[in-house]
This record gives sequence, C-alpha cells and structure tokens, in this order.
Amino acid sequence: MDGKSTDRREKQDLRRLGLQVLLAVSVWTLLLVGLLAWTLDNVNEEMMELARLEAVANFNKDQAFRAWATGHGGVYVPETPRTPASPYLSHIPERDLVTPSGRKLTLMNPAYMVRQLMEDYDELYGVKGRITSLKPLNPNNRPDAWETAALKAFEKGTKEVFEITEIEGRPFLRLIRPMVTTEGCLKCHSHQGYEVGDIRGGVGVSVPLDKYLSVASERKRNLWIILLVVWIVGLGFIWLGASRSRQRLLERIDYEAHIWNQANFDALTGLANRTLFMDRLDRALTYAKRDEHLLALLYIDLDRFKDVNDTRGHARGDELLQQVAQRLQQCVRDMDTVSRLGGDEFTVILPVIREKSSAAMVARNILEELSRPFQLGGRENYLTASIGITVYPDDGADSGELLRKADTAMYQAKAGGRNSFRYFSVEMTQQAELRVRLESELRQALEREEFELHYQPVHRLSDSQLVGAEALIRWHAPERGLVPPDEFIPLAEESGLILPIGKWVIRQAFADMARLDKIGTRLSELAVNISTTQFREKTFAAQLIEFLGKHPHMKQRLCIEITERVFMDEHSEPVLQLEMLHQEGVRISIDDFGTGYSALGYLKRFPVDNIKIDRSFVSDVNKDGEDASLCEAIISIAHHLGMKVVAEGIEEREQWDFLRQKGCDFAQGYYMGKPMPVNVFIDYMKSHKVA
Repeated sequence: MDGKSTDRREKQDLRRLGLQVLLAVSVWTLLLVGLLAWTLDNVNEEMMELARLEAVANFNKDQAFRAWATGHGGVYVPETPRTPASPYLSHIPERDLVTPSGRKLTLMNPAYMVRQLMEDYDELYGVKGRITSLKPLNPNNRPDAWETAALKAFEKGTKEVFEITEIEGRPFLRLIRPMVTTEGCLKCHSHQGYEVGDIRGGVGVSVPLDKYLSVASERKRNLWIILLVVWIVGLGFIWLGASRSRQRLLERIDYEAHIWNQANFDALTGLANRTLFMDRLDRALTYAKRDEHLLALLYIDLDRFKDVNDTRGHARGDELLQQVAQRLQQCVRDMDTVSRLGGDEFTVILPVIREKSSAAMVARNILEELSRPFQLGGRENYLTASIGITVYPDDGADSGELLRKADTAMYQAKAGGRNSFRYFSVEMTQQAELRVRLESELRQALEREEFELHYQPVHRLSDSQLVGAEALIRWHAPERGLVPPDEFIPLAEESGLILPIGKWVIRQAFADMARLDKIGTRLSELAVNISTTQFREKTFAAQLIEFLGKHPHMKQRLCIEITERVFMDEHSEPVLQLEMLHQEGVRISIDDFGTGYSALGYLKRFPVDNIKIDRSFVSDVNKDGEDASLCEAIISIAHHLGMKVVAEGIEEREQWDFLRQKGCDFAQGYYMGKPMPVNVFIDYMKSHKVA
C-alpha cells in the first residue's frame, strides 16, 4: 500500500458512497413516481366509475318509467304538436280516443314516453338518453356503428357496454344496456316477431364528464403537491444520512492515512522512511525483472553534517535536513522515490532508466543542487554530499544486495574526496582515472582547435520548409577520434571548462552564419545550447548582448536553448538575464522539456518562446499511448501560453505525421537530416526550400 493506492481507495470509497446515495435517490424517486402513477390511475378509475354509476342510475330510472308504462299498456295524452298521433301505432284500434268531454287523446307507447323524459332530462341536467334497436319502428331509433356493435354483443350475452367519447366537443361517458321484451311490449311489437325475453334493443345514457374531470384534476393537483413534499422530505433524510456517512468515511480515511503515514514516512522530512523505501525498491525490482529494464539506486550521505549539529544546534540541523529533502525531490521525476533512511542518509530509487549514465546525470544534478547555499537562521551554510550508485541487474538482483553495494560505493565517494558520486564497479574506478586524463585533453582541445560545429536542420511541420538549425559541438581528439558530447560536456561543466567552450561555440556559430549569409543561403534562426553553468554566470547576458552588438547580422536570429534546471534558482538572476536577452531579440527555448524537474509555473513567469520536446517522448509517440498523450499535452500547454513547440529526435515518417496532426510547429531529427558540418549543411540548404 502507498500514497497512490490510498488515494485510489479513498476515491473508490467516496465513489461507492456516491453510487449508494444515487441509488437511494433513484429508488425513492421511482417509488414515489410509481405511487403517483398508481394513485393517479385510481383517481381516473374512481371518477370514471362514479360517472358510470350515474349513467347506470339514469338507465334504471328510464327502465322504471318504461316498466310502469308497459305495465299499463301505455299512456294516453292530449294530441299536441309535441305528442302527435304515432303513425307506428296505427295498427292498434284504440290508438285514438275521445273523452266524454270531447278531448281527443292519443296513445303514447312506453318507448315514446321514455324518449320524451330523456329529452327533458338532457335539457335540465345535461344527461343524454337514447333508445335504439336493430329493428326500430321509428327511424330515429336506428343505431350508429358503436350502438350496432353493442346490440350484437348483447345477443351474445354481454350485459353492458360503455366508452369515453366526445359529444359536441365535450367529454362524455356513453353507456348502453340491453332492453328485454316483456308481455306489455308485445302490444306494439308483436308484429315484428319478438317474444317475451328477447333482446329487443338497448337504452343508452351519456353522462357529461366535465364535473368529474374537474374534481379529478383538483385531486391530482393536491396529490402532486403532497407527494412532492414527501419526496423533498425523503431527499432531505437521504442527504442527511449521506452527509453523516461521508463524514464517518472521511474520518476513517484520514485515520487510516495518518496511521499509514506514520508507518511509512519520515516525520521530519515527509520523505519515505526505510520501510516504504524497501517496499518500493522490492516492487521496482519486480517490474524491472519482468520488463527487463535498468533500475538505479543512489545512496546519499551528507558530508560533515555532524559539524552543523555541533556548531548550529540540532534544530538548525533538522531545518537543514528538511531543505535537503526538498531539493532532492526537485531533482527527480514523479516516478522516482526519495527516502530518508535515518540521520543524514538518503536514497533515491530510479525505477526505470535507459542507460547507466542516466543515474550519473541525476547524481550530478543532486550534487549541483546541494552545492547552492542553504539559509539557516538568516545565515548561509554550504553543504556537499557523497553518492554511491548501484544498477540492476549489473550490481545485484535483490534489494538488500543493491543497498549494501550502494552504501559501499558511497563510502568510496567519500574516500575519493567527497562531493562526488561513485558507481559500485571496478570499471567505474578505471573510468574515473580515464576522466582525469580526459579533462586534461579537453583543456588542450581548446588550444589545438579540435572542436567543430555541426548543424542539424529544423523544419516547419505545416509545410516542411527549412526554418533553422541547431549548432552542435563535436570534438575530434587526435588519439580518441570522435568523442561523444555525452562524455565530454558533463566533464566540461564539472571542471568549469564549459565557459570557454561555450564562448567558442557562439563565436564559431556567428562566423558560420555570416558565411551562409555571404553566399546567399540565409537561415532565419540559429539555436545554440547554453549550459546551466554558463547561464548562472552573472555576466552571461551582458556579454552575449555585447557580442550581438558586434555582430548585427545575428539580431533577431539567435535562439538560446537552456534546460529546465535554469529555472530552479529562486533568486532573481534568471528572470533578469532572460528578460535582458528577450528585449534584445534573443529567443528563449527550453531544451529537453519534460525530463527536468521544474514546475510548469515557470513557463508563465519567464519569457519563453519555444518548448523542445525531448526525444525520449518522441521516439515511441506513434506506438506508446502514454508518450502520445504527453506530447499532445505539451503541445496544448505551449500553444495555450503562446509558445511554439519543437520536437526533436524524429526518425520516422509516422512520427512526423503524428506531430503535424497534433499541431506541433517544428521538427528536428534524422528523418530530416543528421547533424552535419557547415560545408555539407550549405549543400543541404541549397536542396531544400528555406522559409
């Protein structure tokens, strides 16, 4: 378990709690939605049932009038325009009568009487009624399509049919029930062939639904309000429970993190302690064995730290250890582990390195960083360190062996004079002697003019035009032949020879540019590498500006490439020097971006024009998703800050296409051209379109 796994577990627990809360809210909401839907449906059904019962009541009323009239053989009424003599009863001898007083009466059969009552009821209460039959005496009683279907259903045993429909634009419940032939019915309908008990037709009732729908709407509205209040109250309880659960979860996580930190981190410096260091070293070795890559371990011991405790006190000594821890962390990548084993002993795990010399680069950075003065109680204190280095698999296959040999190498460094590093190998001891001779030969190389500048072209990705070049120093030693820059540049920096070598590079580059201009092959930009040691010279910017004044042809064309280590000094000199150069038209480019250890905040604070993506990210950009994402992120950040991006180390067309697609501005690498002497570069310029 480590910090990342703890954070991952914390996120998982919080995510799980969030899902539980979401589930509770969803279940509660679905429950109330279901309850609402069920209740609304019940309200609708209840209103429809009430309307149906009203229709049934009206049907029963009509049947009661019909039964009374049928039982009495009909009713005689005065013959009027509304109650004329029925032509459908002309076959009945006693259809028309005259009273002794001379009043003329006509027989109103039961159906006619009920129809009259229905008309009155419709006018008074809005409830419509209708008598219909498949064999009507009166054509007005002929059924419509719905009534026809209902009457046929009655013949098959159906007792009732109803529907919701619109009549004259208003909603109605329409109900029809069968009308059964009785003895009294035969007086008028026997000639149609009916017998007692036959279904002679149906009586329909249409009840207006306006009042029912109004009541239903009111009840639904009240129901919505009640359930909304209940839902909100429920959400409140869920939120309260979730808040308490989250608080308990965070308290548990904090407690576990506190216990884990106590067990795995140094209380003074905040670095990994011996327990966590051994765990991470074991895991890093497991991955190194599985993936077959190199791993390096640095064992760091502060030189004469006891003197600080003795002269300044243990409180100042602790403060110094804290500052050392901070500087060590600035010298490594995020994937690396810095640990304090105890006292003034520190370790650094480099879980993945490309070559053994990479560990030496980190060691040099650490020594250089620790060589800067420490502020303790308002006074400057100086400190050095001795570093021992072991590399898997050359120096061992288990953590104990690597740690033991790194400790031995560290003591060898102390024995060699402190403020240095040593690899655990006889070969490295021999190389140390070789370096002494190499330094001597390097000093003579300046006098003998054994250096030469090669130029590597830089092309614009959008249109492939040649826009510039980078000046790269080469050393042709008489006895050694071509000495790789990786061998002599670090030595030159350590010995201080980089200062005169750097001045020679600028002088020679300016001279070569003047030569190119003279023959008509003008280059718009020339990049020159400036080491951290050069840049930290307080007079560097002033001297370069003075030199530019003597070579006006380089105005607005010089680009200096510096590494991210330049930005790690917190004093104001980097800001002042960079601003001075920028005002003079010198472009600033960060070389090997992404391999250093400075913060991205420096990109905002300093006048940077270009960012150069390190070849280690470019080499697998078309194969490795992480490298592709890193390159894309760097390009996005740079463009967002108004900077251009140069990708170095391009060796394949696929890399070129990928970077162009992602918006990278410039490209440099063997795919376009290797570093070449100035004469060869002149021919190269003539064969390529120069922007």
